[in-house]
Amino acid sequence: MGRRKKGSENAVNLFSFQDVLACLTGVLIMVSLLLCIDGLSNNMEAAKGAKASGDPVTDAARLQPLTEEVATLRRTLEQRKGGVDVTRNDVDVLEDRLKQMAANIEQETARIADAQARLDAARSEGATVDARVLALRQQLEDARRETRRVELRERVRFRPGPRYAKSPVFIETTPTRVILGELDADRTPMLIARLDDPNADARIVGSLGARLPDSSYMVFVVHEDAIARFAALRDELTRRGYEVGWQLWPSDGPSFMDGTEPVAASKPADGGAP
Repeated sequence: MGRRKKGSENAVNLFSFQDVLACLTGVLIMVSLLLCIDGLSNNMEAAKGAKASGDPVTDAARLQPLTEEVATLRRTLEQRKGGVDVTRNDVDVLEDRLKQMAANIEQETARIADAQARLDAARSEGATVDARVLALRQQLEDARRETRRVELRERVRFRPGPRYAKSPVFIETTPTRVILGELDADRTPMLIARLDDPNADARIVGSLGARLPDSSYMVFVVHEDAIARFAALRDELTRRGYEVGWQLWPSDGPSFMDGTEPVAASKPADGGAP
């Protein structure tokens, strides 16, 4: 019995060790819980993708590329803004150039229209002037023709006697040629034929055509140096039945038939007695 009492009195007390183990276990549990909660919080923030991790090194490593990306985006934005501004400036310049070109085109169009109007006016005025010039030339030609006709009428020295059906035919004899003519309706000498060849005397009858003795009579215009030629032709035409008269014409003056025009085919000759 004594031994048991002695042994019980000397037994080791383990309550303090158990307390220490319990506290250590509690501390470990608390640390584990804190680590789990911190990891879960980091995972949640990472899932949201926007908040810092709480670690300066990690945050600095994540901040650097983000800063560079923000700087790149800002540069791109500035470049795009600058490009838009440059494009707007170019558009404004082009619009100003287009407006200036449109104004220049309007000015050139107005100038061309004015020049065309002046050209048309000048052409119209030129046409009017040409028409007036032509009219004046025609008047001048008519006046000259009338002057020639008056001069030619003045050359006919015989005066008409009683009118009858026969028409006068003029035969102007010169040493080199024989000229045939007659009077038109205004009693102006007109050219029938101009015979310059050596056989002119033999061709007179053929040149008279339809002017036969019953419708025509001969009036010789005799130059002083061609009297012998006149006498021969007078005798020939008298034998053919023509009535013959004559008048002397000076050799130093103009030819009797000078300036006469050919007889119109449809213009009949007027008759008159010598």
